[in-house]
Amino acid sequence: MGKATLVQRIVSGAVFLVIMVGCLLHPVSLLALTAFLAVVLSTEFYRLTVPRRYRKEEILVVASLVVTPFLFYALPDRWLWLGLLPVVAAAVCQLFDGAEDHAFVTEPYFPLVYVLPMLLSLLRLSVVQEAFTWRLTLGLFVIIWGCDIGAYCIGMLFGQRPGSRKLFPALSPKKSWIGVAGGTAFAFLAAWVVWAVWGGKVLPLVHWMALALIAAVFGVLGDLFESLIKRHAGVKDAGRLIPGHGGLLDRFDDALFVFPVAAVYLLTLQLIG
Repeated sequence: MGKATLVQRIVSGAVFLVIMVGCLLHPVSLLALTAFLAVVLSTEFYRLTVPRRYRKEEILVVASLVVTPFLFYALPDRWLWLGLLPVVAAAVCQLFDGAEDHAFVTEPYFPLVYVLPMLLSLLRLSVVQEAFTWRLTLGLFVIIWGCDIGAYCIGMLFGQRPGSRKLFPALSPKKSWIGVAGGTAFAFLAAWVVWAVWGGKVLPLVHWMALALIAAVFGVLGDLFESLIKRHAGVKDAGRLIPGHGGLLDRFDDALFVFPVAAVYLLTLQLIG
């Protein structure tokens, strides 16, 4: 990596972090963030996976991804079914399109199971004891980012040596087991920092450490799954929205898996009300 590329990566990464943190601090900006993520993440997924554009179906599924989190967050639960109406319309469109050249008719709907759970989990974790808070969502993102940084740094320093054991070379030749170990260590360190600085007001330390373990395990799965999608498409990055980093799918691949699992963990133990 050249010096100019490294500087570009650092600057764009810093801008991304500032925008992300700012969006997490208020419910209106958080809703705007989920709408933006719904559009960009699903669009990047479609660009990588759908050889023949299901244009009408894609637009309707994206509409569902935008509307459903708003209904989930801002209105009573009885209105949540309205978010399914665009999906029904998409299915009707496919019926009229006919079967010709529809090799994979379910592909346009995959963002509903790939993207939507993270969006809903992000909103649900912003409400603790029926009050809006940024502490839990930001804390979980910091843990995920810490895990990413640790995996990258330790993996580049020690995981590229001859004889180092690779994690899944068929999908991602550079990812190593030592990188996974480094990411896990950094995730626990980040969890402790979050707990010490602001997270102690939300959860005991043991549960922040549990979230770190979830981030380390399911973050790797999310990373590898996105690598599978990119390998299928024959590309290095999912997009070019963030210079030096790729697309939003490259930055949220971990979160797409981690947030739903973290939400299930916290809700099952009734830790956030």
